[in-house]
Amino acid sequence: MLGRLKVMGQAGKAVSYLFLALNQGARFTSNVARNVGNGIRNKGLFNVTLIAQDGIVLKELCNQTSSQISDILEQMENFGITGITIEKAKVSKNGD
Repeated sequence: MLGRLKVMGQAGKAVSYLFLALNQGARFTSNVARNVGNGIRNKGLFNVTLIAQDGIVLKELCNQTSSQISDILEQMENFGITGITIEKAKVSKNGD
């Protein structure tokens, strides 16, 4: 009786590892697909400077995609940002 329970426990463990592996594979594939999609949609990268009301630079963000800039623009007033400058990022092929 105990031998059967041990075998069934090991089989259950094997099945759980199989589903864990499938889940991790699906997550990896999803991340790759998302990154490829972002690369296709957001070809340009931009440097963004966020400016407060008194002309104080709050933050400088480098290599932002157009979707990230859109998110920043939607949230500007929530963080006291009154101005923003956007410049095309200079990215070399070597990633320097």
